[in-house]
Amino acid sequence: MADVYIPVGSVSGTATAVAVACAKALEAAGHKATIDQAASVAALNAGNWDAVLVVTSTTGRGDIPTNLAHFYVELEAQFPLQNDRPFGVISLGDSSYDQTFCNAGALMEERFYQLQGKAPVPRVTIDATETQTPDDDALFWLQEWMSAALTSS
Repeated sequence: MADVYIPVGSVSGTATAVAVACAKALEAAGHKATIDQAASVAALNAGNWDAVLVVTSTTGRGDIPTNLAHFYVELEAQFPLQNDRPFGVISLGDSSYDQTFCNAGALMEERFYQLQGKAPVPRVTIDATETQTPDDDALFWLQEWMSAALTSS
């Protein structure tokens, strides 16, 4: 059983709904999942997390949603090394914004790489122009991520 920390960045609630669906799937697979809509480095450090799963939408001009932006900045300032801790990123966006499509997820992924985390599978990008069921798309990817990230936990 793995203990998974799920920091969420959401504006309209879609990323939160995806995070909830992922948490339910993780729990159904025998893992523990903790969703945090006010993520912090303190929470990341306080838990005995086996893995981190970031779920975020993109807002503005490729920005991280306000409720996750503080976490992103804290990660840079405090630089809590992840020491090969597995992480994954589910990034939601709208491809009609070509230049900034799913940029928040790309930023979070890069930050965790800088902190020496390991992504056993590349982040998934879910395009709002192509799906009405982003949670289904995320769950498909989550199965691969769980197999790669949580098998030794």
